[in-house]
Amino acid sequence: MNLLTVLKENLSDSVVSRAAYYVDENPEKTRLALEGLVHTVVAGLMKRTTTEIGVNQLYSSIQKGKFDGALVASFPDLLRDPEQINRLAEAGSNSISHLLPAMKSSIGLAISGYANIKNSAAITLLGLVTPMVLGTLNQLVLEKKLDADALASLLADQRDHLIESTPERLLDRIAEGLNIQHLLAVGVTPAKRSAAIDRPQRSVQERQRFVPEPEEEGNGSLVKWGVGALILVALAGGGYYIWNNTRSYSSANEEGATSTDFEDTTVYVRETTAARPSRPDSALKTGPQSTTPAAGSALANLQTYLTNPALPAGKSFMIPAFDFEPGTARLKPAGTAAVNELTTIMKSNPSVQIRIVGYANDAVAPMKNKELSVTRVLAIKNQLIQAGINYIRVDAVGLGSGFKPGDSTAVKQAARKQIDVKVVIK
Repeated sequence: MNLLTVLKENLSDSVVSRAAYYVDENPEKTRLALEGLVHTVVAGLMKRTTTEIGVNQLYSSIQKGKFDGALVASFPDLLRDPEQINRLAEAGSNSISHLLPAMKSSIGLAISGYANIKNSAAITLLGLVTPMVLGTLNQLVLEKKLDADALASLLADQRDHLIESTPERLLDRIAEGLNIQHLLAVGVTPAKRSAAIDRPQRSVQERQRFVPEPEEEGNGSLVKWGVGALILVALAGGGYYIWNNTRSYSSANEEGATSTDFEDTTVYVRETTAARPSRPDSALKTGPQSTTPAAGSALANLQTYLTNPALPAGKSFMIPAFDFEPGTARLKPAGTAAVNELTTIMKSNPSVQIRIVGYANDAVAPMKNKELSVTRVLAIKNQLIQAGINYIRVDAVGLGSGFKPGDSTAVKQAARKQIDVKVVIK
């Protein structure tokens, strides 16, 4: 079932014109905004149902809320009266704040930029679209006798429809505003409610049977002190053992040691051994390849930029070495080496935060360039995280081909295949 199509059938010309008059915007722009909001709200609810709390909260709101199928049927008539519109928009705004906390501003900015309307108008229209979406879901729950898990599955199934029917420039804004790049790239797994939710609570007498009896004051204190002493002794012994072995290891490595850090060497051997298990011993003697960027390369320029405190944050670097096998998210060997170099740079600059921005023009059907660009930037991000970089320091955004069919500039922007690294915080 394509929920997006069902919802947009409610956006008749009369509904659009009355909404446009209410927010004082052009009807064509208003229709663009309303349809965009349908896609955005569905995407937000789809993300919400990936957690058990979100599944229960949405289902409860639909069952006990004020919005139902009757409201959807009378939607055009409600928009005749400004006072009715005020109440509807306010109720919808409260509902979206409850279901998608801290997302209302992001949605407003995304839609105002997409439809070229005022931000306040986008927020008001969001308040009108939300009751329509929830009322339609309420109608489906009743007609199809859906439980919370079935409703979550219904929303998860909208992922393909979102990717296929959402204009690319809107999908970019939705993905970034709602932070759902990963869901669009790899799919949506709705959360399942635990059985504990429907289990009747035990009586007070039953619960009391599981309350431990208090310890006797004297014996309990002695036991606690004894256990504490044993733990301290064990910790002291373990600390001495580690310290002693560290000294022994350090002494052994001081003779004929290389200039490579021990931690980096361990990671390199583990990775290369997994990739080439039959590598001859002679190859091991050469030691790990350097993770220092080659002079003049994009990563070398990035490193130089980071070490210059006079240069402000915000600069982007196109990294040609981040090259993938055609139509896939598999990095070529040079790309894997570039990820290792970027890892070293970020470990050397622990305060740096970056955004990886990807473009793709070589997707193979049924995958689209948007989806491929997202999977590629996430592949790089995941490798950085596995190498020890905190995920908070790395943002990843896939922007499809970067080609804009509606571009009216003198120089058309061609479809791109590249990965950029933008320094957000130095």
